[in-house]
Amino acid sequence: MAAAAVASTTGLMGMWNGTKDGREDGYIDWASGSTNVHNPLEVKIEVEDIRTLKPQPNYGSNGYGIVKHKSSLTPEQFLAGNDAEGKKYIEDVYFKEVAELVKQVTGSEIVVPYVFRIRQNSMKAGEFAANKLSHAALPVAHVDRDAITGEDGVREILGDVADELIKQGKRYAQVNIWRTIDQPIQKWPLCFINHSGVSGWGYDTHLARVFPTNDPRIAIRGEKKHDSVVKYDPNYKYHYVSKLDLDEALIFSSFDSDVTKVCPHGAFWDDASPDDAPTRRSIEVRCWVFFD
Repeated sequence: MAAAAVASTTGLMGMWNGTKDGREDGYIDWASGSTNVHNPLEVKIEVEDIRTLKPQPNYGSNGYGIVKHKSSLTPEQFLAGNDAEGKKYIEDVYFKEVAELVKQVTGSEIVVPYVFRIRQNSMKAGEFAANKLSHAALPVAHVDRDAITGEDGVREILGDVADELIKQGKRYAQVNIWRTIDQPIQKWPLCFINHSGVSGWGYDTHLARVFPTNDPRIAIRGEKKHDSVVKYDPNYKYHYVSKLDLDEALIFSSFDSDVTKVCPHGAFWDDASPDDAPTRRSIEVRCWVFFD
């Protein structure tokens, strides 16, 4: 019997496009909008549907995957997370659900959810720009942290515990749980970039750094010296999950001390998105995880 065909779609994804002044690093002043960073390189991509891949990518082997998970929270309770009472409810209730899920998938006992982001995106392709990235799904491929900001971030949250575990040489990661809030995703789905076919892929070689000032995101995510934007490589493979539903979640390492497991990612414009596709509403929780 012939193998089932792998379903795929096409679209656009933003990547690093260099600086206007020729410097290696970028900068952006969020107050004035001043930046030396070019608008993102629009990369045409073919994206394979994880649902049809055999075997499917999974967290243990690839650093990303899809899991079944039904939250007890309603869409209204998720969307209320932008006010103080709703934020506390997500941190008290949903964080516990996320911690249990991440423990089940990773086998780790040290799982600390520490921040969440709610994003809503109704833009069409071509409508995003660098100064809009804090208010929308991020349509530029990135990792959340690199070797420098990853270590800074885990020490900020776990303090002396992180110091001791890092000294012991423990692998650690920022693991994200990402889900739709109210409807199956049909616009701006999340794309995972598989870099296993890229020889020598690393934080220093395949990411560009953008240093922010007057950054409003500090109130949400804490301090971070720089953002890490993906540089294009022709050997990347692209994966997504079609119509991610309410009883499903995506799990991935948005930073990992094992660089082979970190998963560059970002929203992409799906050419198959219906003209009347609903606004994409999603929530992600980020956790610090140490592995035995």
